[in-house]
Amino acid sequence: MRPLSYVPFDISSQPSEVFLDKNENPFEIPPGLMEEMRMAVSSINLNRYPDQNATALRRALSEYCGFPSEWISVGNGGDEIIAYLMTAFVPEGGCVMTLSPSFSGYEFQTSAMRIRTREVSLDYIDGTVALDGEKLIDSLSASSPDLVIIDRPNNPSGYSIPLDLLNEVAALTRGILVVDEAYAEFGGGSFVSTPEALPGNVFVLRTFSKAWGLAGLRVGWSISAPELRKKIEKVRSPFNVGVFPQEAARIALKYSEWMHARVGGISYTRERFIEEVNRLPGLTALQSNANFVLLHLKCSKDLVMRTFRKKGVHARFPEMGALEEVPGTWVRISIGLEEEMKVVLDALKELSLSL
Repeated sequence: MRPLSYVPFDISSQPSEVFLDKNENPFEIPPGLMEEMRMAVSSINLNRYPDQNATALRRALSEYCGFPSEWISVGNGGDEIIAYLMTAFVPEGGCVMTLSPSFSGYEFQTSAMRIRTREVSLDYIDGTVALDGEKLIDSLSASSPDLVIIDRPNNPSGYSIPLDLLNEVAALTRGILVVDEAYAEFGGGSFVSTPEALPGNVFVLRTFSKAWGLAGLRVGWSISAPELRKKIEKVRSPFNVGVFPQEAARIALKYSEWMHARVGGISYTRERFIEEVNRLPGLTALQSNANFVLLHLKCSKDLVMRTFRKKGVHARFPEMGALEEVPGTWVRISIGLEEEMKVVLDALKELSLSL
């Protein structure tokens, strides 16, 4: 497994540090939800295995999303469901198609399972990342993948592929289309509307880690037609999600208004951050539909790392595929609290002045 890119720190020399490298929700969960979780712990029989079908959680998810529970699967994070999809639908010698760059977890899984991959590169033009639809369709025809995985919004760029293009991909692929909507609540809309509108060869992935701020639970879920769901259920571990994560996620769904309010706050901070960065000479903040922003800086990675280290900023320097050829440095910043974003802006202003 390739280690994540990060900025090393001497903790003893830092008065405070800003952790904006994992796309975590910066807000703590509300007291009411925390108290319900505490009560749940006291009533759970931890000597018993969890419900292997996650019946109560899937029923609550059904009420939340409007799809029957027979369309819903639950995993130990979205990563586990991705692994099940590759196991169920990619035969020996098969092919997985992804965007480049995209979520590093896809590459980890395909490498671990020795699956052949085909990447379709995003383009960077005049401070904007986009995807050439014709290039995607041509690659789809040429490689005939068993599984197409598209993160929407894309990680690390924050770009959302147009929904009509996704529908075209679903119609043209001979295999399965996976739409990873880990950040969908933050903007760009969703591929999920009604059971009638969801193509029969599509899986939509969601998670409690980002908008819900429950990354520590490791609960992901998917929506797909029942006949598709049965195929990943055949390869799923029977007790893959623990009894407490199931119950905590079920309780959290009652706090959707709180979740949407927090998402609104994060989105507002994101837009202000983008505006501030784009006022600085030599720096570009890309528009984003996620809880992170991809920056392009016209300076060396070493200079960025030194400046961030001095300010105590943890950031992600993602693998960018073909976009690595663009001169300068790519860095992804998660959207944190306002005071944390101020620290980042101070560091970026210092970098801008050095150009």
